[in-house]
Amino acid sequence: MDQKEIGRIFYRDGYRLAHQHLDQEVNGSSLKSAIRSLYEAVDGLLEAFLQRSEAEGKPAECKKGCAWCCHQEVFAVTHELLYIQDHVQHNFTEHQKNRFLEKAREKTRLTINKSLESQLMVRSPCPFLEEGACSVYEARPMACRIYLSSSEKACRREHDDPGNQKHIPDLYEFPLQAGRMLNEGLVAYLKQTGIQSAELPLEQGYASMATVGQTFESWIG
Repeated sequence: MDQKEIGRIFYRDGYRLAHQHLDQEVNGSSLKSAIRSLYEAVDGLLEAFLQRSEAEGKPAECKKGCAWCCHQEVFAVTHELLYIQDHVQHNFTEHQKNRFLEKAREKTRLTINKSLESQLMVRSPCPFLEEGACSVYEARPMACRIYLSSSEKACRREHDDPGNQKHIPDLYEFPLQAGRMLNEGLVAYLKQTGIQSAELPLEQGYASMATVGQTFESWIG
């Protein structure tokens, strides 16, 4: 089976999952349920993949406390940003919420109005990175879930010298493709129901949504 066919399979799976949760009614509750199920499916797939990679002698070197990738630009789709926003609203104190927002605004000042190429060169910690770990790990977007490397050393070099083609992280291709296509399938279903999505830098999207208090309900409406 070639890579294109594998991609089509995961795309259909993402679309089918969205249909299962949203066919009766598209509201904040059903949409959050669809996203949660999508993430659970990806996490289960990744767990099996990582076990196989380790058995084949190429284990991932990603672990808590290794946060080189948490300093690069991360892009997330509207539903993922809202899922983070909702998670923060229900799980953190007002002081923590304000701190996340301020850190998001600080990074936004570094990335906004830059070309895509320039944005990708920025190295600044994610607003949710605290003491070397992700504070919204359960709600992290797809891009973070599928970014798995077999070489911490390569990630460190890419962090220190962004844009250098000699220092490309040793990422696993299968998780990247599977996660992207699952997400695209869900987005395609949402578009069919009339809900338009956008892909934004995480800090910019979160800062905007947190500032205006955007919710799933207001987005769907």
